[in-house]
Amino acid sequence: MVFTKNFIILIISCSVFLKAQNILPGQKNAIKSLATTAGFSQQELDSYLTQNYGKTLNNLSQREGASLISGLQDGSIKKPSKKIKSNKELNIASTLESGMKKRFHFTDGTVKEGEILSINDGIVNLKTGSGTFKYPEEMFLSETAEITNKKGESFKGVVLGETLEEFIIRTPFGDAIVQKRDIQNMKRYHGGILDKKSDERRQFYQSEAQLIGIFRDPTAFPLLGNTFYLSGLSMGYGLTDRFMIRTEFGANFSGDLNLHPRMRFYHKKSASKEVAASWGFGLHRKYSSKNIIGKYSHAIEVINPDGSTTNFNEQEDFEVADLVNPDSDRGIYAEGYLVFSSRRTNPTGRGKVGWTLGTKVSNAFVKRKEIIKNTLENSGSGQIYQFKWSDDSKYSIPFRTWLAIEYDLRKDLKFVASSWIDNGYKTMALDQTIDDYFGNDGSPSFSIDSPKGEASLIDFDFGILYAVNDNFRFGIHFQQPYIDIYWEFFEF
Repeated sequence: MVFTKNFIILIISCSVFLKAQNILPGQKNAIKSLATTAGFSQQELDSYLTQNYGKTLNNLSQREGASLISGLQDGSIKKPSKKIKSNKELNIASTLESGMKKRFHFTDGTVKEGEILSINDGIVNLKTGSGTFKYPEEMFLSETAEITNKKGESFKGVVLGETLEEFIIRTPFGDAIVQKRDIQNMKRYHGGILDKKSDERRQFYQSEAQLIGIFRDPTAFPLLGNTFYLSGLSMGYGLTDRFMIRTEFGANFSGDLNLHPRMRFYHKKSASKEVAASWGFGLHRKYSSKNIIGKYSHAIEVINPDGSTTNFNEQEDFEVADLVNPDSDRGIYAEGYLVFSSRRTNPTGRGKVGWTLGTKVSNAFVKRKEIIKNTLENSGSGQIYQFKWSDDSKYSIPFRTWLAIEYDLRKDLKFVASSWIDNGYKTMALDQTIDDYFGNDGSPSFSIDSPKGEASLIDFDFGILYAVNDNFRFGIHFQQPYIDIYWEFFEF
């Protein structure tokens, strides 16, 4: 636990230090690409950066770059409207108060999401994710709304605030809080001009949690370049936008150094859809026979002294270590996989929906007969037990094929589900999973490889992922490891 705490402190300290560094090439490329998609010309992008940051693209910090990328992705940063001909045609905000928190529109066509800290002598201090800015009051456009809820009630007035769940509307008769889920119809006006995207209350570009994997299976979308992640089972780094590596640190602590590269070899993206295909492999330099026996314990038959047969994962007389043949312990272990993923804009306008199809094989069964002992004597009873690998055809080649889906419920909440065919999979209860993760069952710590559990060739799982912010999320689901924890450090 001391090592883990120190490691987390080190990672956080490094990320804080790096936030102050200059923007990196990966960020600049992402900003240019997203800005082009949003309709910005190079001149318009330069003008926006000069006006809002007082800098050119090359002089932004990493933190400012990350904020700009996030704004372009979720749509809060938009190209100034060319339909606005003159400031004289626009209505200036008549109500500005400290504490107002929402997306503000300005007379120059820019948009910022933030909170008003104070108003002094006609100057508004607006705090945003990019910093605190001072704007003259006359630059704020009025924002009004006409809302009808599902009960038929109507609200018309100035928008004072907005959250993911509700609007705060000042009507002539008092302030009203309108839940977004209760809205039937809505018209929204900025500067007196109707916003044609008034139904934005129901829309967002995409979830904050962009997945490189669903549960323990990869998607075809790798990490962004110069990005580091740390989860409960592994850590990884994106060398480019197409290539990343990861490692299972639990195995590393046990002397089994391993690397798992992933390369995206196909990618096509439009405004409404993105598809990709990737290949990857894993290489372990000293993969123990205990790991193979533990994972495929249900494929090892135990012939009892009375002639009956059971599976190794169901018996209590022997441990995995008892079965390992010391003269033939495994060394290099390799696995390879191919995966295809697709994401598209949800027809409802709420984020995106995507699916992933992948298949994986390994060399776990090469010379497998040599890694287990043929017979063992029970030290208590003196009886002899025999062991052999199952001749069932489903255990001829170690494989896993999976189909997973992801669905954006909100910007910070995602539904995920997966189904698979895996001849090495066993279901385990929560207490078994905890013992397995911390190594209390004799297996390596920080990994899921217990010999216990019930064999399940075809199975499925589902759960939710909650994004606390852009770089941290956790999830809950109903199969091991039950809880997902994920840190991502942009432009590490």
